[in-house]
Amino acid sequence: MLRFPSALARPAGLFVAALLLNACSPATDAPETAATPPLPPIPPATGADAATAAPAGAEAAVLAAGQALFAQNCAICHGADGKLGVNGARDLTKSNLNATGRTYMVVNGLGVMPAFKGQLTDEQIAQVVAYSLTLK
Repeated sequence: MLRFPSALARPAGLFVAALLLNACSPATDAPETAATPPLPPIPPATGADAATAAPAGAEAAVLAAGQALFAQNCAICHGADGKLGVNGARDLTKSNLNATGRTYMVVNGLGVMPAFKGQLTDEQIAQVVAYSLTLK
């Protein structure tokens, strides 16, 4: 029969006892806090606020520029409506990528999609992405 020297048995026993005590002790969760009430709805901009808001024409100009850039650079594979999918291109109408993900894809490319970094400016990339998000 093997016997452990008492110098090893005592620390090992204490370790096992500490493990059992920790496993058997109740979990301490953070105290429950009352739910914060929802914020009130934001009223539409009127008066002075409306003057500082971006004009609706600015968004339309971004989308028009994005549509033109999409037709020049993307429609060959994605189609004019974003659904074509030639050469392994994804159907953009079914994409789950948000603006950040789409921007990354346009800048860096992936797989068969070419990178447009250096070919399009940051503003042009933002325009293409904004337009691509409207494809349904």
